[in-house]
Amino acid sequence: MAANKADIAKQLFSLILGMGLGGASRGGISLSFIPSRSDLESRQLTANADTFAAKNYPTEFSPDAFHNYDVSYLPGPNANYNSLGKAYADTIEAAGRMQTIDEHNRAITRFVRPGMNAKQLRTALNLGLQTEKELPAFWNESSSRRPFKVSSSAVSGIRLTPDARIEVRWGNSPKWYTFKEYPNTYKAAEAAQELLKAPSIGRAVYPVVSRGIGVQGDLGKWNSENYAVGYA
Repeated sequence: MAANKADIAKQLFSLILGMGLGGASRGGISLSFIPSRSDLESRQLTANADTFAAKNYPTEFSPDAFHNYDVSYLPGPNANYNSLGKAYADTIEAAGRMQTIDEHNRAITRFVRPGMNAKQLRTALNLGLQTEKELPAFWNESSSRRPFKVSSSAVSGIRLTPDARIEVRWGNSPKWYTFKEYPNTYKAAEAAQELLKAPSIGRAVYPVVSRGIGVQGDLGKWNSENYAVGYA
């Protein structure tokens, strides 16, 4: 049955590719419209369906250039200790990371079944695209799909870059500090999620490496693991 479903999934994507649709985004699937049944049935199934399946993680975000996390900068004499992050712990667990490629593609083809005609395949694709949008984890969006906040008395910004790095901004400074490059944006998002869940974001990201200070408990632990020479 699994093999039949894979064949039908290929047929579905071949139908779309046969239409010559534009709007395929880098690292994902983005369709600007779904053609009519007559259009679908008039096209031959000649193209490789894998063209429309995501094989790589996104290398661009929309509508902004970065994936931005919502950080509340709460300066004061007392350490904040990420009080908002603790309050949103469950949401950060579900929505603070990127989808895996398998999660993304399974959602798209969830309703595809063997023996579907063109109209049924078109409906299945519509349902699959909607299902993907309902996943809590993000794909190539500039913000999280489910709103949450983290807080810090030291850090005012955290963002994920298209080249699979994490950048952090301290306080009122306009400068962003760049950390190491990961193999893909999914791995970078995992590291960002770890920082979002830190008991104290400021302590976790404290620059112990550049200042010649050793890691002391949670002080600088995340910083030391993600430090990038030349970007300090």
